[in-house]
Amino acid sequence: MIDDKSIEQLLTWRLAQAETEAPPAPRASRLLELARPWWETQPERFQALWARLGMIQIAYGHAMVEPHARRGGGYPVPALIERAGETEIETSVCVLYLSVSARRMSFRFHVDTLPEHAASGLEVTFVAEASALPLFSAHAARSVDSEYRLDADLTEEIASDWRELKVTDRMPFRLLLRVQAKAD
Repeated sequence: MIDDKSIEQLLTWRLAQAETEAPPAPRASRLLELARPWWETQPERFQALWARLGMIQIAYGHAMVEPHARRGGGYPVPALIERAGETEIETSVCVLYLSVSARRMSFRFHVDTLPEHAASGLEVTFVAEASALPLFSAHAARSVDSEYRLDADLTEEIASDWRELKVTDRMPFRLLLRVQAKAD
């Protein structure tokens, strides 16, 4: 039978061992830097990507042949896929589902063109089409084929502006899609 004294000694010894093996805590400035969105830490990269994304033109019209019609979506949303160390891919996404309720957005979309090895996750940065300002970024998980879904918290201003949007409406944003590295 193990007495309480030996368990206490064992736990004290294990705590001391863990403290000596633990890396030092990061400085507050480092924690603040890690919390900043990528477009603030890499403003030149964001400007270069926006310059390219802003130039993407998509034809809108009733008579055009559109792959989105078979998916039930509305207007295509211009998007740019960024992969580290590789050329960006210009594409568009079809909004399949969009719901904004109580400052929470649920968003599902289909990516028209994906790299050969489709990513299991994308970091999606919503950029206001009118002002070219990044609004927010969220992780999108792949569901099936080239479809992704995400849930994100919105500011009150964005939530009130987007609350009435329907998938058939022209979206007030463009998307920067950043392929996330695979976890080994």
